[in-house]
Amino acid sequence: MIFLVLKWISIMLINLLGFLTAPIIFPIAYALRDIKFVRNKLLWIYYDDEDGFGWDVHWWAKNNNYKRNFWTAYKWCAIRNPAWNLHTLFTVRYNSSFIITEEKGIIQKNHKVIKANYRNSCVLKYVSKNGDYMDNKGEYLSLVHSIIGKSFIIFYLNNKKYFRYSFANRLISNIWVEIQIGWSTRATFRLKIKKINNIF
Repeated sequence: MIFLVLKWISIMLINLLGFLTAPIIFPIAYALRDIKFVRNKLLWIYYDDEDGFGWDVHWWAKNNNYKRNFWTAYKWCAIRNPAWNLHTLFTVRYNSSFIITEEKGIIQKNHKVIKANYRNSCVLKYVSKNGDYMDNKGEYLSLVHSIIGKSFIIFYLNNKKYFRYSFANRLISNIWVEIQIGWSTRATFRLKIKKINNIF
């Protein structure tokens, strides 16, 4: 377990480099995006090969008035998902070899207890005032889309050992906390403390 924690910390330090440099480097990457050597090699880690510049991610595009411009791309690639391709170097790909060997905690979604698995991390999700899904930023906390509770699992995938701890719940009054440590689809760290008054 100590080795796993040290491995996770080393990955987080690498990702931290991307997090700190993306707000500065991404404008250069965006300006040179049509130069193949820059796009595919030199500054590859600062792009997002999964969702591009966020222009075609429905909830994000809607939240940004469907503007396909630099500012929308900057918020997606330098602020929300800084150096995303760097994160993908540490992706954990699910297959039938996945098995949980240790599990603690209880989690629920839409007021129903669910079983921890590869993707079920505790997380807060949001919707608009009309109930439209807005992922991790919106006007109302959604108890339908959020996974509430506390979970710790140790699992094996491709004969490699991983761990994950996650927590998402009301702390006191209208203060909610979300924590993710370890591996889900990738090595991850998340800590959010939010004041939430509206729940859908």
